Amino acid sequence: MDFNTPLYKASLIRRYSKVLADVCLETGENITVFCSNTTQMTSLCDPETEIYLSYLPKEHRRLQFTWEIAVVNGSMVGVNMGRQDDLIIEAVVNAVLYELGGYEKIEKISSYSNASYLNLLLTPFENSGYPLCKVAILPVYQKIGTDLMFPDGISVANHHILNQLAATLQAGERAVLILLAQRIDCIGIRAQWIADAQYLLALKDLCDKGLEIICCGCSVSLQGIWVTARLPFTF
Repeated sequence: MDFNTPLYKASLIRRYSKVLADVCLETGENITVFCSNTTQMTSLCDPETEIYLSYLPKEHRRLQFTWEIAVVNGSMVGVNMGRQDDLIIEAVVNAVLYELGGYEKIEKISSYSNASYLNLLLTPFENSGYPLCKVAILPVYQKIGTDLMFPDGISVANHHILNQLAATLQAGERAVLILLAQRIDCIGIRAQWIADAQYLLALKDLCDKGLEIICCGCSVSLQGIWVTARLPFTF
């Protein structure tokens, strides 16, 4: 996924209210920007972190800058969760996510079902024998050593997603959970049991019943973000 416009370099002052951040532009001007990320963003929010912003001026948009990238230990990390659906759709269309290939159509569930916590719907070709496929996408950010940890804490939304994936399987459909890391500086994703053991037990049980987990890493640059790596997941 290419960025449509050049990114602006800035220095992080602080992140607050989850969706807002105060930053200092290279011009020395302090502004508030939109942060499309509901996670704790562990290790990505230290003051003076080098970050990059996209700029999208719209008449009725109060915050016209969006936080896109954080640079941590020399590595670029994509922080804009609003790009997740499009990143995965692009990877499916380009056959990078070959496990989700062979379907006639892929679309965002949120476009027509506000009650759903799932992200994507894949519709099979008629008489293909493929089941309907529903996909949930969850971000992974917390890094310990060379691995990322999931989840990073108790999340009500995560439990809702799991319930809807379970209902998908019960309906005879295909259920897929994608753990998406918008970074390439890791070798795997591990279950963090101390964060939410109850959730992980339910997740493991659902995997035994047919849930598929796919973990992806991304190459991140000032030009764009692309799904390029497959990561192992360990319970």
